[in-house]
Amino acid sequence: MSILEGRRVLLVEDESLVAMLAEDMLIDLGCEVVVAMRLDQALRRLQAGDFDAAILDVNLGETRSYPVADQLFERCIPFLFATGYGSAGLEPAYQAVPVMQKPYQKDQLEAQLRHLLTCEAVSRGADSGARVFTCGCALNSKDPGAAQIRAD
Repeated sequence: MSILEGRRVLLVEDESLVAMLAEDMLIDLGCEVVVAMRLDQALRRLQAGDFDAAILDVNLGETRSYPVADQLFERCIPFLFATGYGSAGLEPAYQAVPVMQKPYQKDQLEAQLRHLLTCEAVSRGADSGARVFTCGCALNSKDPGAAQIRAD
């Protein structure tokens, strides 16, 4: 059984074709997918359900998905941004969040999700909105800094 089998994934994507393709890939990987195409819809779906992970398009028309990201941080749900702009298009407070460059293929999506499900966002930094991630895959490292990635 794959680590992805049966995982509930929130997919936030405003482009219908991209959303359909990503949803199909996630279903092929064994995930249960909940799609949201607008910010308000994403926030409602997040509040209404339990998720194992999320994939967020950064730009949702005239708005950004950062309020969803903030809720995911609060609930300790691992997530990544999927964007055509790469990490350069992110606000500084979100620079430590994993980014998957669009367009992406199924094997890239699978690799990112596998890694994401072993690395969780566990808290925000105490100052200036920084985010701190603790990676389960790095916890066995003898380097104490290996388990944390910090973006200020």
